[in-house]
Amino acid sequence: MDLRARFGQLLPLAVVGGALVGLLIAFALSLGAASRQFEHALIAQQQASSAADIARDAGTRSADALAQSLTQYRDLIAAEGRYLTPAERPAQEMEMRRAEDLAAMAPILGQRARLTAMVRPIAIEEAREVSVARAELDRERRDTIALGVLLAAMAFAAAAFGARQLLGANRILTAELAARTAAIRAVDRSRRLFFAKASHELRTPVTAIRVAAEVALESGGPACQTLADIVAQAGFLDHRIADMLALAQADEGGGEGGGEGGGAPRLSLVRSDLAAAIDLALMQAGAYARAIDVGLVWDRPADPIPVLLDARWLGQAILTVIDNGLKFSDPGASLAIDCKCEDGRVIVTITDSGPGVLARDLPLIFDAYYQADDGRLRGGTGLGLALARWVVEGHGGVVHAENLGRAEDGGLHGCRIVIALPLAAAA
Repeated sequence: MDLRARFGQLLPLAVVGGALVGLLIAFALSLGAASRQFEHALIAQQQASSAADIARDAGTRSADALAQSLTQYRDLIAAEGRYLTPAERPAQEMEMRRAEDLAAMAPILGQRARLTAMVRPIAIEEAREVSVARAELDRERRDTIALGVLLAAMAFAAAAFGARQLLGANRILTAELAARTAAIRAVDRSRRLFFAKASHELRTPVTAIRVAAEVALESGGPACQTLADIVAQAGFLDHRIADMLALAQADEGGGEGGGEGGGAPRLSLVRSDLAAAIDLALMQAGAYARAIDVGLVWDRPADPIPVLLDARWLGQAILTVIDNGLKFSDPGASLAIDCKCEDGRVIVTITDSGPGVLARDLPLIFDAYYQADDGRLRGGTGLGLALARWVVEGHGGVVHAENLGRAEDGGLHGCRIVIALPLAAAA
């Protein structure tokens, strides 16, 4: 969604939100004004009641009682001051002086008739002020109710509008998500199509090389070892192509076996000797190891190691790990393979003497298509170790990588791939 469309969605929400805030402020102010007017009306009522009592009983009250009533009346006038405007203050001051004059007349019995005559119009005036205060209170109450109703209506409208906007935004996001998902699926289809085509295109010349070498090998002669290496290398390349095809098809779900075009390979687990699978992998890697002058050291256990395994795919996974170690080994170095049984598992370790793996890359080297910087320099597709992990986990095992330590120059030295598989139950 571009900025203009987003702004177009947010602007109405901002307007509605601003209107709601304005109404809320107006409602709060109106509520405060109504509260003040109620207090003012209450004081006006008390003033009117006090003035009426004085006008009615001035002639019969004692001097002290009358003086007390007039003092209370004066205090009510003073209390009214906080509700008056500056324009109303002079009238209040005049009422205060008049109340003080009346209080001064209270002790004098001869002034009672005059005091009564002066209080009666005051009582009438106070009653009129009560009516005015009540009318003002009614107006404030109506205004507050109207603002409350308007605020509730605006809140309801804002909620409805927000829900509508949310539904619209949700539809847009759903459409964008669907479009991006479709794009990702298209890329994934292209990726799998690429690997399928690459596998097909590469297998044709590999098959031709292998057949020609096998024919020449059968004829004997001094080139037998070279031809044997050609056959081994062709088989090794064929396995690399199988890596690509298997991993490309792995996302498709289970297929019918592991043949070409049959979908992701299924593992057919059979009780077998793991050492024999390692022997086969070492034999297949032998030609490449000799070509780059790297020794293969295999501490083969004397007793069989019973494991439920798919000989083809587990052998391929082990061969992939060995090939990875050879790729990072220098001429004259060696690659060590060892295995031991502990706690119902067999632990296979494949240790090279290469440069090791940076700590940030260790958790990632088993991800499909991932290559560390040094791996890109030495070639590869980033598929082999991913396939190895897939196969090992398909056997109920786990695989991880770890560095051996640091060399004298401070750099990393050597990497160990550790494969742990469950031992088969006793027959």
